[in-house]
Amino acid sequence: MGLNSNEMTKENSDIHIGPVFKFGGTSMGSIERIEHVADLCLRLKPSAIVVSAMAGETNRLVNLAKEISTNIDVPEYDMLVASGEQVSVSLLSLALRKRGIEPAPMLAPKAGILTDSHFSRASILKVNGESIRVAIQKGQLPVIAGFQGVTEDGYLTSLGRGGSDTSAVAITSGIGSKECVIYTDVDGVFTTDPRICPEARIIRKINYEEMLEMASQGSKVLHIRSVQLAAKWGIKLVVKNTFSQDEGTEMIMMDSTLEGEIVSGIASSQSESWIIAGPSQDPKFNLANVFSILAEKNINVDIINQMVNSKGNIFNFTVAQSDSELSLKILKNHFSNIELSANNDVAKISIVGVGMRTHAGVAARMFRCLAENNIEVLLVTTSEIKIGCLIPRNLVNSAVQVLHKEFVSLGL
Repeated sequence: MGLNSNEMTKENSDIHIGPVFKFGGTSMGSIERIEHVADLCLRLKPSAIVVSAMAGETNRLVNLAKEISTNIDVPEYDMLVASGEQVSVSLLSLALRKRGIEPAPMLAPKAGILTDSHFSRASILKVNGESIRVAIQKGQLPVIAGFQGVTEDGYLTSLGRGGSDTSAVAITSGIGSKECVIYTDVDGVFTTDPRICPEARIIRKINYEEMLEMASQGSKVLHIRSVQLAAKWGIKLVVKNTFSQDEGTEMIMMDSTLEGEIVSGIASSQSESWIIAGPSQDPKFNLANVFSILAEKNINVDIINQMVNSKGNIFNFTVAQSDSELSLKILKNHFSNIELSANNDVAKISIVGVGMRTHAGVAARMFRCLAENNIEVLLVTTSEIKIGCLIPRNLVNSAVQVLHKEFVSLGL
C-alpha cells in the first residue's frame, strides 16, 4: 500500500490516543442505527471514528454513474461514489452533538489521507494525522469519512470496495493509536459463512497470516488491505458486532511455538471471473508482460495457470468480476489476434490453516472430499497455509458444507 514508518505522523506524543472505531454500512444503515452508534460511542469513548456510507448507498451511486458511462478511471467517478461517506459523517456528527459530544467532522483532505491517482481503486500513500490529533487534543471526537482519499493535486479518490476498513487501520497508525475496532453486523470472524453452514462457529483469536488468507480468498468480514496494514504496524485489530455485546474476534501475531489447527476456516467467493487468454505465439505474450500490464491498472490476479501448445501460450487466471471487463479490454488493446473469454459462473473455495505447514496429505483429503461429492475442480492455487480451488458456482454452498464437516466441525 506504500505506507512506511517514517511517513506516519506521530507529533504531540503526550496526547493519549485510545482506539479508533470503524462503523460499516449496515451499522450506519438508518437514522435509528446511527443514533445507536452515537450511544455506543458515548459509552465506550473512542479517540476517533471512521464511517462508511449508509448500506446500499455506494451501489446506488455506482449505478447512477453506469447510466451515463462505464468509465471509472476518472476523477468525477470517485467524487461521486465517495460522497456517500460525507452523508454518514454529517449524520453521525449531528447525533453526537445532540449527546453533548463535540464532533470534528472530516473528509479525506482535512484528515490528511493522501493516495495515488488510481481512480476507483486508489492506494493510501500517507496519513498525516495532525488535524485528527489536534481535534483530539481539543477534546473533540473526529468523525472521518472512510473509503476516500485525496491526491497531491487535490482530487478526491476512492479506495475500492472494503476501503473503509483500510482507511480505519491507516488512520489508527497515522495518529499513533495501537487499536482499531471494526464494528459490523456479525459477531466476529467465523470458521465459514454461517448463512451457508449452520455449524460455523466464531473464532475468538486468529493470527494475521490466517486472516490475510481468509480475506484474500473471499471472507468478507475484513478487507485484505486492512489486515496487511494492521499486521505490518502491530495494530490490535478487533471485529465486533455493533448490535450485540459479544466480545468478537481479535487478530493476533503468530505464535511460533504452536502448530495451530490444521484448518482454521473455509472461505468462499462467488465474485470471481475466470479468464482464458490465448493461444498466442506473440513473443510479448508472456507471463511477465501480461500480468505487469494488468498490475499497472491495479487489477489483482489470483489463480494463474499457464499452458503451452502448438499455437502458443495460453493463460488461465482469475480476477474479481468487477475487473473482468477491464481486464479483457486491456489485453485486447495490447495483443492483436488473441482469443479472450471470461466465465463468471465460477466460485472460489479455500481451506486455510497454519497447521497445514506440519501436516501432510491435506490437499489429497480436500480433493478426495470434493470428488466424492461430485464437485469438479477447475483450477487450483496453494500457499503454505492455504489451498484454493475454482469450482462451478452452483456447487459452492455444497463445497463449503462438506469441507467444513471434513476439516473444521470435527476439529481436524
